[in-house]
Amino acid sequence: MGNVHVTGERNGVTATVGSFISNLPELLGAMALDARCLVAIAEFGDGRYVQFWVEPDGTTSAEMVSNLNIGDAVALSREDEEALFEMGWNEPVPVHSPNWRVEADEATGVLRVATMVRRAVYEVLRERPDNVITLRSFALERSADGWREVQASTRVYVAAVWDEIERFLRDQ
Repeated sequence: MGNVHVTGERNGVTATVGSFISNLPELLGAMALDARCLVAIAEFGDGRYVQFWVEPDGTTSAEMVSNLNIGDAVALSREDEEALFEMGWNEPVPVHSPNWRVEADEATGVLRVATMVRRAVYEVLRERPDNVITLRSFALERSADGWREVQASTRVYVAAVWDEIERFLRDQ
């Protein structure tokens, strides 16, 4: 068993955005020290989300939903996307990395990630500290297929679209 309490992939706990952001550095630090492969997803009332992964090598990743992977949630404006880019988020790439992404592999980097997430949540998603979020966290089994494949298999919105594209290409 690890250090981080997990809710389960389908179960979540509610919190306020302010509480989540205030505790984010502690959450990311604890995830990085836990021996398991952990995922945490914070979903906002409008369906948008930020998610966190700690890879087996200790790399901490944060992803924020992008317009490539947004499902029925409120799309980001061009200005929102430009702000994320200027903050240092990596742009989405179809299939393998359809969300805005930032990574860190050392303690000071984890604090940088937490700061970037705070800015994105308040300045781009325009969440207020008293808004409610649902936080889910769970452990994933290590896979012989590799960590990127594990991530791809757990994506929220993009999987169904890419399955359709693969079927279309296969039928051609």
